[in-house]
Amino acid sequence: MLRAMSETSTQIQAPVSGKARIQSIDTLRGLVLLGILIINIVAFAQPFGALADPQVDGAVGGVDFALFASAEIFIEGGMRAVFSMLFGAGLLIFMNKPGADPAEVRSLYYRRTGWLIVFGLVNAYVLLWPGDILFTYGTVGLLLFLFRNLGGRALLGWAFAVLLITTLGHTGLHLSLGQLGDAAAEIEALGPGAELTGEQQGIAAAWEAMLESQGMTEAAQAAEIEARSQGYADNFVYSAGLTIFLQTAGLLIILFWDALSMMLIGMAFMKWGIFDASRSLRFYLLLMLAGFGIGLPLNAWETMTFVGSGYDIQWQSLNRPSYDLGRLALAVGYIGLVMSVCRAGLLRGVQSVLARIGQMALTNYLMQTVLCNLVFLGFGLGQFALWDRWQMYLFVLGVWIFQALFSAYWLGRYRFGPCEWLWRSLTYRRRQPMPKPA
Repeated sequence: MLRAMSETSTQIQAPVSGKARIQSIDTLRGLVLLGILIINIVAFAQPFGALADPQVDGAVGGVDFALFASAEIFIEGGMRAVFSMLFGAGLLIFMNKPGADPAEVRSLYYRRTGWLIVFGLVNAYVLLWPGDILFTYGTVGLLLFLFRNLGGRALLGWAFAVLLITTLGHTGLHLSLGQLGDAAAEIEALGPGAELTGEQQGIAAAWEAMLESQGMTEAAQAAEIEARSQGYADNFVYSAGLTIFLQTAGLLIILFWDALSMMLIGMAFMKWGIFDASRSLRFYLLLMLAGFGIGLPLNAWETMTFVGSGYDIQWQSLNRPSYDLGRLALAVGYIGLVMSVCRAGLLRGVQSVLARIGQMALTNYLMQTVLCNLVFLGFGLGQFALWDRWQMYLFVLGVWIFQALFSAYWLGRYRFGPCEWLWRSLTYRRRQPMPKPA
């Protein structure tokens, strides 16, 4: 059993206490939570298609292009992968309740996971964030429990099997979109008014439908901007349609397997003692160098290929055959970096700030939805599709500062963040003590 896991609470009636938390995990989670907003802010502030294509919001030159390219190389996929890994690690921490009845622990776990699904539904439908990840995590978590007793190698084997499936999916998308795009380009080259065969008409219709579904047509973007500029009811209707698609077809095709593979890796890393900063500094430095040494050059090549192709849809992030390799390597690099800092005892003030943010990850994640929607949607300040990327990232910096200050203030007085307290109280079916003891 992991040395770090022995620090968790032995009380089945109570969640992990403040003293029993693993500082390095909270630090890593805090960094990732802030990093995820670098990607999400684009979808909060611009039409959803801008997540994959900078042409949608005009970020194809100057500082805005530099920000787009930097996010693609240093952030895209990697932060989400670490977030998923930490969820898998969290399962093992939660399950480690020595002396407790296994059936009761299992019941607690499923209750906890069920309430996470509810939080995800609230974030997606009530708070209006179609990009919510909590619903996916809760859904995958229902299956993840079955893997809890496997060893690290077995978990890694299952993870790579799932990654093989997702990689084949990305490769299939890449090839099929390339073929469809080439055929559509040939038809467009015939010029307006050309007489098309039935097959050509079908190809043209399929291409247009695909672009429409991805939010890549001017009509789709105009419709989204119009809806986002209205009040809550119109935004609810628009968001619900996108959310339903992402939580059904999107979940089954991509999101479920994406999260499952990384959660299994996170469980393996937890069993091997990687997340508690207990391995040697040399080990973590090698992990960082290997991860960044593979991930950053690969992501840079993918990004430049995408740009060089004229932003061809087949080279968008999720359609790249090497997408999973790049984001996994990037995630490993960040894990090695943070664990190296924690192991060496460097930047203790920064660690403390990030750890507090990470300790309130659920609250801060939902807070990002609330703050962004109040600024950008029509029932708030109505700034949707009005800001350049450099302005968005100044706002992101402001959110980071606010969440750092809020987390420090709150945890200086209370044991849990407000949403964490609610989640724990619902899980254990008893009101958890909120104020810190004197």
